[in-house]
Amino acid sequence: MSIKPAHIIRYLFFIPITLAFLCVQDSCNLNEDWADHYENTQGRTDDNVLALMGENENYSRFYNALMERGFDELLSKNQYFTVFVPVNSAFDGLPELSEYDWNRLLGFHILYAKLLSHQFSNLDLLTVMGKYLYMRRNGDNEISIFDSRINMDKVDMNCRNGVIHEIDKVLIPKPNVYEYIMNLDTSFSIIQEFLLSLDERYVDYERSERIGVDDNGNAIYDTVWRTENYFLDNIAGLNNERKMYTGFIPRNDHVRAALGPVSEYFGEIEDLDEKTYAQVLFITFSGSFMKDIYKDTELPDTIVSVTGKTYEKSLLSFNQSNLEVSNGMVHLLSEMTLPKSFFLVPITVECDRKENRKVSNTVYPIEQLSDTRATNGTYVFYGCIKPGDYIEYTVEMVLKTTYQFVWTGPRQGPSTYQLSVKDESTGEFVLIGLPVNNWAKGWFNPVDGGTYTFTEFGTKSVRINIVDEYPIVGLNSIYIDYIKLIPDEVYNP
Repeated sequence: MSIKPAHIIRYLFFIPITLAFLCVQDSCNLNEDWADHYENTQGRTDDNVLALMGENENYSRFYNALMERGFDELLSKNQYFTVFVPVNSAFDGLPELSEYDWNRLLGFHILYAKLLSHQFSNLDLLTVMGKYLYMRRNGDNEISIFDSRINMDKVDMNCRNGVIHEIDKVLIPKPNVYEYIMNLDTSFSIIQEFLLSLDERYVDYERSERIGVDDNGNAIYDTVWRTENYFLDNIAGLNNERKMYTGFIPRNDHVRAALGPVSEYFGEIEDLDEKTYAQVLFITFSGSFMKDIYKDTELPDTIVSVTGKTYEKSLLSFNQSNLEVSNGMVHLLSEMTLPKSFFLVPITVECDRKENRKVSNTVYPIEQLSDTRATNGTYVFYGCIKPGDYIEYTVEMVLKTTYQFVWTGPRQGPSTYQLSVKDESTGEFVLIGLPVNNWAKGWFNPVDGGTYTFTEFGTKSVRINIVDEYPIVGLNSIYIDYIKLIPDEVYNP
């Protein structure tokens, strides 16, 4: 008897469906068995973790501390917890703690997860207070968390909403890099104030509730404030428990000593205004942190900081080293050296960016155009018309020194450009360098824009100007990619 091809296809199609059904059915049965095994491990009770602790007299000091500080509400919830419970003797000799410290300490023993002993390994465990416990396997049957040992004969005390493991010492949370610095005494106030100065507090309108209007019709909010910190949010998350850093922390006298030899570029610290002082400190501490954890003996010969500054390890000397914190390592300096390479650097104004930019007349079109030869792949077109029109940029952290100016852009438009700088004493703009025909200079060729000596450190204003109507009156435009300020000491044509 012959079998039709269509019947063969139908038959072959039926086989994998049947097998898949059987696999799914077996899988479901296995999952049910697995879940049943872990939901009904030996010694499991229907208590919650808090009640289970309360039944053991040897846990009474930890249990009472939890109850006194409101942790009963948390640990009674219908979700999984793991609690590392110190025995009563672990509290002997514990220093006096504030309520804030007690809450941090207790939360440091609790995980939002059920971790059984067969899962113990080299683990970083996130606690309910947002800090990590570092569990390490030291032998076949020896597990530690920091300097506390888990009693492997008293683990997997299993209950309805979690599991308890006994430990022999209280787990005291370490501060992170940021907390460590802020908890130092006033002899470290300069670096403390620097970090705080970068806080920006503003109204979080998305979380604030509008409750009415004032007499002028302005909205009134039940205000929720939010604080952001440029350094911590964008450069180094020193308060972030998920990232690791190494810090080199100087005392105030070390900072002042380091700034002395370079005051010719900034001015004397006591004479600086608040904004200028903040700019100097940003440079000063730009080499104070690096990513990852390094003991003093493990530091690379060339250190690369979080801001991209590089310097030799030989410049560092320590008063105290290898101070462990929750997200890294801290070394306290015995002196501080501020390499000139931290501040004697070219300053590049990427002209396609809108920040700190203004134009002579907003009626003229201004837009960003693309070209792969530009530094950012883009440049600025400003469709101005006559001599005297300009694009102006404010430039921060300019030193008291002579700068060489270099600029470039595409070979578009026959306009003649010249740079100018705002004079610090008169407030007038002074032309520098020579007029340059943009068409004749070529495509994105760097142009020598002249030199200027600044006599004060701080924020400066630089313009690129139209200075000639040749060859066609009224048809001038500015095409500019970047303007670069290069300290004369490091200029290399």
